Amino acid sequence: MRGRRHYGRWLLAAVVLLFLAPFAFFLWPGPDLSQYRAGPPPKPWAAVARQQAVWREQGSHRKVRFTYLPLEQVSDHLLVAILVGEDINFFHHKGVDLRAWPEVFRQWWEGRRLRGASTLSQQLAKNLFLSPRRSLWRKFLELRLALRLERELGKRRILELYVNIVEFGPGLYGAEAAARSYFGCSAQALDTNQAAALAATIPAPSQDNPRTASPRFLVRREIIARRAVRAGWLYALVRQVKQAQR
Repeated sequence: MRGRRHYGRWLLAAVVLLFLAPFAFFLWPGPDLSQYRAGPPPKPWAAVARQQAVWREQGSHRKVRFTYLPLEQVSDHLLVAILVGEDINFFHHKGVDLRAWPEVFRQWWEGRRLRGASTLSQQLAKNLFLSPRRSLWRKFLELRLALRLERELGKRRILELYVNIVEFGPGLYGAEAAARSYFGCSAQALDTNQAAALAATIPAPSQDNPRTASPRFLVRREIIARRAVRAGWLYALVRQVKQAQR
């Protein structure tokens, strides 16, 4: 009888912990986001730190190229191209696209590498704070941070940070540095084709970019360009958020 009571207490404790774990996960304090509310993010953020570590190991003296721009100085064409390529529902979710998560769990259950399902908010969380390692745990961390970013920074700031820190080539971060490097113009002057080309680099910037002109890059660029032509409603939302008060 005593053994049964002992087992029952352990079982009850396990159930309580299992019930409380999700609340602890989402309520546990994360990084201080106050320093991300305006202007360039503190350097080096996670993605830059990883790139610099790789170069140090290789004995390279290369430097990261990065120039920060306010959102209003970034081409509407580029913002729309990024959204249709990476997160077309950006303005209609709260940081996580729940419709994509069944596929994530299917990939995890089958032992495959986790791909896709990341919103712009989740990608920003990964680039700023997390390891690039693909795992279910990292996906949960992305989810938690994405919800905080949405709640504390808002859509306009998330979009501004994302377009300024996303990698467009080896060590090439942000729209301005990419536009200058590939096309010799400012991010504000990008046309629709140039914008589609930059957006097409995001999934694999080292292998697929305007310089490598890989078959995968060319196909993705054309798909993004076609989608952007049909996304007049998205241009309207982009202009609206750019005009919104910070």
